Amino acid sequence: MAENDTHYNGTSDISDNDAAAPLPELEEEKAVYPDDAANIPVAPLPDPGEGGPVYPGNSTTGAIGGNWDWGSNGNNHWGHPGNSWGNSFLPLTPTNPAISPRYYGQVRFLNASTNNFAVNITIDGTAYAINSRFGTISNYDWISDGFHTVIVRRASGMRSVLLRQNFPFTAGKKVTMVLVDSASGGLEMVQISDTGCNTRAYNTGCYRFANMTYSGSRYDLLLYGGETIFRNVAFQTVTPYKQAMAGTYQFYVTSSGNYSLLREIPIIVIGLNSSGTITGNNQAEALLSAQIEIAAGQNYTSYLIGNTWSDTGLRLLTVEDS
Repeated sequence: MAENDTHYNGTSDISDNDAAAPLPELEEEKAVYPDDAANIPVAPLPDPGEGGPVYPGNSTTGAIGGNWDWGSNGNNHWGHPGNSWGNSFLPLTPTNPAISPRYYGQVRFLNASTNNFAVNITIDGTAYAINSRFGTISNYDWISDGFHTVIVRRASGMRSVLLRQNFPFTAGKKVTMVLVDSASGGLEMVQISDTGCNTRAYNTGCYRFANMTYSGSRYDLLLYGGETIFRNVAFQTVTPYKQAMAGTYQFYVTSSGNYSLLREIPIIVIGLNSSGTITGNNQAEALLSAQIEIAAGQNYTSYLIGNTWSDTGLRLLTVEDS
């Protein structure tokens, strides 16, 4: 039997004359912790709750989604302590036994679908996001190595299945699953790796940009000085990470234009133009702006979600990946 196998094959090396208490039955479709060295049965993982919004922003302002700190609140919970929009602490694992990255990865869910109804998201029958609405993101939770079935259902009413799809998950890796609107009017799930950019220069973090808005869209991301950070980012595309000097930045999102001579800056630094206006070769109108603080040693992703014709508008959600 494998060291961390949580299932039993019904055999035992106990003799017929030795009485032993039966093992309790584990719940079906519930993830369980690996056994400890004595093969003592352990409780199933708790069902994760609803992920809260990354920040209380609107269609024109962005902000870092808090410092998601393991164990910082004393309860071994992920969460943003003391935020004004409601705590969203989620239990992940007790102190003992520990989940080993040798057998488990981590996953979180971002709802970028503009539907006006909430959804529940499960993996192999275990809930990972409850009553998830547009613009909400769950905390990282554990997922065992291998292929698993992700199902999205309406959270109320008929609770019909909206999406069912198998995805591979890798031990020791973090991923963000993004629920988006498909071109056909349904839903799609995009799997994004959050593992990368581990080698950084002194006093730098890493930053990337993702377009999760709607089919056919393309956007540029610029500094307030007019420097192009990322250009021509298509729907469902995530850019590579770039190094960014630690500091506070004012970013602008514009529709991609025919600027064939534009070049992306290789490293993100605070620009010299302090006027707060877009200058240089790219004179496209800014669709929204976001002030974002990048800390040294951290990785960040800004997800552009929503659209330009509905009540949701466009929104830039920036979250830590590390």
